[in-house]
Amino acid sequence: MTAPSQRPPDPSSPTRHSRGEVYEEFLSRVYLTAVRLGVPSRAQLLDAGLTDEDVDDAVAELMERGMLSPAEEGDRWLVVPPREALTRRMDQIERRVAMTRATASEVESMWRRAMGDVEQGAGQADLDVISGTVEIAHRIAGLHRSATSRLWWAVDASAAAGTLFAEGAGGRWTAVRDGVTVRLVLDSSLLGDPDALAYADRARELGHEVRVANGVPFSVLMTDDTDVLVDLSRHAPDGDGSFEAHRTSWVQALTRLFVEIWDLSTPYGTVLNAGLVGEGARSAGRGRLPLEEKDARVLALLATGASDKVIARQLGVSVRTVERRVRYLMEHLGTGTRFQAGVQAVRRGWV
Repeated sequence: MTAPSQRPPDPSSPTRHSRGEVYEEFLSRVYLTAVRLGVPSRAQLLDAGLTDEDVDDAVAELMERGMLSPAEEGDRWLVVPPREALTRRMDQIERRVAMTRATASEVESMWRRAMGDVEQGAGQADLDVISGTVEIAHRIAGLHRSATSRLWWAVDASAAAGTLFAEGAGGRWTAVRDGVTVRLVLDSSLLGDPDALAYADRARELGHEVRVANGVPFSVLMTDDTDVLVDLSRHAPDGDGSFEAHRTSWVQALTRLFVEIWDLSTPYGTVLNAGLVGEGARSAGRGRLPLEEKDARVLALLATGASDKVIARQLGVSVRTVERRVRYLMEHLGTGTRFQAGVQAVRRGWV
C-alpha cells in the first residue's frame, strides 16, 4: 500500500496506482491523442494538456499493453496498428474473463469448505441465480474441478451441457481430482448425440459409473455435500431460472432426486449391448438368461425409453411384433408401464 499523498490527487490525472474506470478513461484519452498524432512526441502530448507524470505513466502502461512502441528518436513513440493492438487487447481481456468465470465456482467451494458449517452473516447468498448458457457451462466446469469427494450429474439435452460436450470429452473441463466418485446419468434423448456419447465413453474409460435414464426432468449436478447446480437451459434458451445452491436442505433434497433417477436408470454398458448405441459386443452370458435374446434386447431398450418404432428398427422386425412382445414382457414381469418392465429386467440381472 502506498503512503497517502500530501494533497488530494487530481482526478483528471490518475496514476497506475489508481486502477479503475477513471484510469481506463484516462488511458483511452491518451491513446486516442497518440493515434491522432500518428507518431506522438512528449512535447505534443504536453501540448495536449498532459503533465510529464501523465505522459510517463500512460506511455509505460500503453507500451505494456502492446499499443505503443518506442521510436528510434528519444521521447517519441510509434502507435501499433490499432486493429492489431485492439484485437490483441480484447483477446487478453476475454481470456481473463473466461478464466475468472471458470474458477469462480471452484474458489467459492474452497471458501465454503474453509468456513465449514458455520452460519454465514448477512449478505451471504445461499442461492446464486445464473443467467446465460455460457455462464452455466462455466459453472459446471468449475464444479468438476472443485469436487473433492463426489460429483453426481444427471444431464438432459441442455444447451449448457451441449456446449461442454462439443468442446470434447478430453477437454480440461472434464477433469476431476483423484479419488472423486463420479456418477453420470444421461437422459435417453442424448443417445443420438455423438458428443454426449463420446463423453460417456470417456467417463467409463476413467472408471466412472455411467447410466441412462428416460425423462430426466432437468440437469442437476452436485459436488461433495455442499454445492448443487440446477441447469434449466433445455427449457429456456438462456437458461433462465438456473441456479447454484449451497443451503444444506436444498442440497439434500436434490441429492434425493438424483438417487431416485439413478435407481431407475439403466447401466450404459447394457444400452451398448442392446445395440442402441454403437456396435457393442453382446454379453457372453446372454444365452443363459431366462429370455430369448431378442426379448432381452427389447427390455434393455425399454429401460432407455426407446419407442416401439426404434426397437423395431434395431431388431429388424415389425412394429406390431414389438408391440406384442412388449405386452407379453409387461405381463411376465407384472409391471404397469414399458419403462418399469425394462427397469425390472435390469434389476433382476436379465439384461
